[in-house]
Amino acid sequence: FYPAQRFAIDWEQIADNNTLVVGDLKVPANYHIYGKPILAVADGTVVGTRDDLQDQVPGALPANLPIDEADGNFVVLDIGSGLFVNYAHMRPGSIKVKLGDKVQRGDQIGEVGNTGNSQAPHLHLHVMDSASPLASDGLPYVFDSFTITAVGEATEDFDMAEATGSPMTLTPRVPPQKLEDVLPLDLSVVDWPQ
Repeated sequence: FYPAQRFAIDWEQIADNNTLVVGDLKVPANYHIYGKPILAVADGTVVGTRDDLQDQVPGALPANLPIDEADGNFVVLDIGSGLFVNYAHMRPGSIKVKLGDKVQRGDQIGEVGNTGNSQAPHLHLHVMDSASPLASDGLPYVFDSFTITAVGEATEDFDMAEATGSPMTLTPRVPPQKLEDVLPLDLSVVDWPQ
């Protein structure tokens, strides 16, 4: 057993009206985050990729998915010091890097999709101690800085927003709270510095 995803975050994008999706819930492109650029979090070398899987239909996890398809289309970066970053569920055909490529922090490596073991478009991100997204130990990590603008009320509320398109119930942070060198908690709504 490898706890590869113990510090993972599944990132989704909320609109000004507190929704995650608008329109037909079965169309990945209707989710606000779908197709958004995925940027390298650090300088590194590409040590793993996959880009041959199609998007899943949102709304339910796929049945009987082989374990080697769990992360869908993905990129793994070796960022040095025994640390590797996994970016999973990327849009088909969007990966912009290949094995051995060197990337700089902020370089676009692909786009958000809904491939693999995914019930709605999102970016799955975690840091690990080997290049294997599943056969590794997940490691804690922090972000240089971000601002918390609101916090979701409950996981059930988030799940309902994802499943039905209803707005999430959020408690605004007034004033917004800028944090440095920490990992955001579940249900945090964050803004990133430009």
